[in-house]
Amino acid sequence: MASGDPQRRHRKALLTGIATNVLVLGVVSLLTDMSSEMIYPILPLFLTAIGASGLVIGLIEGASETTASLVKVFSGWYSDRLPKRKPFISGGYTLSTVVKPILAVATSPLQVLGIRITERVGKGIRSAPRDALIADSTAPEYRGRAYGLHKAFDSSGAVIGPILVIPILLAASTITTGTFRLVFLLSTLPALAAVLVLFLFVREKAVVRTGQTGAFLKDIGRLGRPFYMLMAVVLTFYIGEISYAFMVLRAYEEGIGTVNTILLYVLYNALFVLVAFPAGILSDNRGRKPVIIGSFLIFAGAAAVMAVANSWWVLAISFAMFGIYKGTSEGVFKAFVTDVVPSNLRGTALGAFHTSVGLVMLPGGIFAGYMWDNVGHWATFAYGFLTAIVATVLLLVVRTSKKVTPDKQPERSA
Repeated sequence: MASGDPQRRHRKALLTGIATNVLVLGVVSLLTDMSSEMIYPILPLFLTAIGASGLVIGLIEGASETTASLVKVFSGWYSDRLPKRKPFISGGYTLSTVVKPILAVATSPLQVLGIRITERVGKGIRSAPRDALIADSTAPEYRGRAYGLHKAFDSSGAVIGPILVIPILLAASTITTGTFRLVFLLSTLPALAAVLVLFLFVREKAVVRTGQTGAFLKDIGRLGRPFYMLMAVVLTFYIGEISYAFMVLRAYEEGIGTVNTILLYVLYNALFVLVAFPAGILSDNRGRKPVIIGSFLIFAGAAAVMAVANSWWVLAISFAMFGIYKGTSEGVFKAFVTDVVPSNLRGTALGAFHTSVGLVMLPGGIFAGYMWDNVGHWATFAYGFLTAIVATVLLLVVRTSKKVTPDKQPERSA
């Protein structure tokens, strides 16, 4: 037997239960995130250069995410009612792609706010239907790894994107707003490639509905008590989840330079990639709740370290912990949601989950920005630490009994 056979068997075992749609949507997310992450690590610096304060940056981040999140629950609900999810997915990705190059001509924080809101609306349209399609294409016992693999693809783009920006910054004799604008234009290219892959290779998944959806509010009510117990934890945690923008500003505030700040951001995303898939597998085997509790505690540690960071190495520890937190939480949370709701309401539930997160990000972002401007950076991160501890305690005491409605005829694994 050839020496490579054990490795091939190992790869095949890792991909057990992973459908073709999951892999293709992973590539789409990789390319899209590559595009977005060429922008995100320099956007706070660009905003500062055109006159934005910490409070304004917090407002822009919170308002854009909250506005977009209001779309997510409705797009998820409509995708449950209609026979196809792909139109929502392709329309959302296309809208985000079209608006990105406009950022290159923005001259005020207010214009950036409008562009960010529009781009996030595209994300709002696509997110819940895309996540529901992943669940539709995957057997329940493999959903943790499916969402984990998707997040690993997604965050791989977040590693590649900032790395592509570094040569542009190094080539500039002086980093100006013009340098940032060039990056914004170039970021459109991978986004266009993502839309092309999506249109060509993503396939609808026929799903046998176990019940008929009704009016919007009635369907929201049918999501069940375990779902709402989980949402109570989600709201408690995410109102204090510190935006990446404040971490970038904190690093830049320490005077380590633009390139080193981006390298820290790459470190954060690289660890996100490395732990997302294993965390998903772990949640399939050991349960969602222990993994989520671990992620909350890691986030609390990251916030505590960032509050006292005074050197590149200490900052790197916090960025690394933040990446591990993200990798062990985002995909697992989505799998957790699909575990506790009826299969014919997955889009609605995932949309409600995304919307719940977005709705608390506006007040959370504004409060974090206010603390940054008026008390100090340490207060912003102390706020995140406290909400993470409270959410951990809440998750330990609430009951989120597992309620899985098995899929029929799951798609053949890739």
